[in-house]
Amino acid sequence: MLKKDEHFSSDLTHLAPIHTNFFNKPTFTPIMSCYSAPQVSSDYLDENIRVAANTCTGVEHYVMEITAFLIKELRFSVFPERRRMFVQEPLPLFISKIVNATTPYVLDIGGVIAATHILLMRLYESNRFVGAEWSGHQLFLSAFATAAQEQTAPHAAVSITTGVFWSNLSKFTVEEVTEMQLRLSEELKGRVCVFNETMEKVKQSPLMELQAQWRREDEEIKLEKRSRFLRTRLATFLRRH
Repeated sequence: MLKKDEHFSSDLTHLAPIHTNFFNKPTFTPIMSCYSAPQVSSDYLDENIRVAANTCTGVEHYVMEITAFLIKELRFSVFPERRRMFVQEPLPLFISKIVNATTPYVLDIGGVIAATHILLMRLYESNRFVGAEWSGHQLFLSAFATAAQEQTAPHAAVSITTGVFWSNLSKFTVEEVTEMQLRLSEELKGRVCVFNETMEKVKQSPLMELQAQWRREDEEIKLEKRSRFLRTRLATFLRRH
């Protein structure tokens, strides 16, 4: 798991060489998702995740965690679909761009990211082949847009409740954005309203307690996943001995 960097920088000039280096990699290799992409070393990838996340002031650690979850655990390609290679950024930059562009229009961007992480984990728990059926760009956008639309800030200058905002931001078409969100809802059997579920659990508690509850649920899912892994290892050990 990535550790939080103690020295964050918001200097966007650091992003240019990352974009150039990504696309100058000459060797192509298949990854678990359905798209082919240049091979990138683990250390190089960690550094690019950190640098991209560091532009998201105040939520750097959450952005690093969710980006690492998509790329290193779910094994999504860093790169967009081939036909969007020159209009969409590599996944770490794509995620940070969307987070920063959405921050002014939601109640709490940290809560949105936590809710997004919960949705991604739920989908992975229900479908272990998610990495072969979605691209990382598609899955992040559909989950993040769904979470953000639940927490729209009052009197926001821009509406994020329609596909137009997300289409302009992501370079997917409005129809594709709508279809992706519907597909996410169908695969999760309608369990996409994390904010509403949390409201029921804490009985209309103040916003800060809601944020803590979202993050507790995030941690509970991680602990359950770890527990299952350890139980499997124990069962394997006992069978061998």
